Amino acid sequence: MKQYLLVYDDGSNPDIDLAGFVDTLDSGAEMYTLDGHVCFLRSTLSVSDLSRKFMKFAGSSLFFIVDMTSSDYEGRMVGRFWDFLKQPSLETAAE
Repeated sequence: MKQYLLVYDDGSNPDIDLAGFVDTLDSGAEMYTLDGHVCFLRSTLSVSDLSRKFMKFAGSSLFFIVDMTSSDYEGRMVGRFWDFLKQPSLETAAE
């Protein structure tokens, strides 16, 4: 599983169905959401596949997705946030 950052502007579509979006992804895909405009995803899909799937939910909203699997990150966040980012995927744990 890879980890992705999804950032979007819902100005033209305040009712983006994030749960519905995650349901269209691969089995085991997960999302952690901050303030509704910043999401961290865990999925086996590529950036292109995620982008294509999100477009169906985003309408004309602006967004970007970045693969942050191999990125270093640091900061002050709640424990649940760090648990989500540092939790090994089932694929990694099985290796």
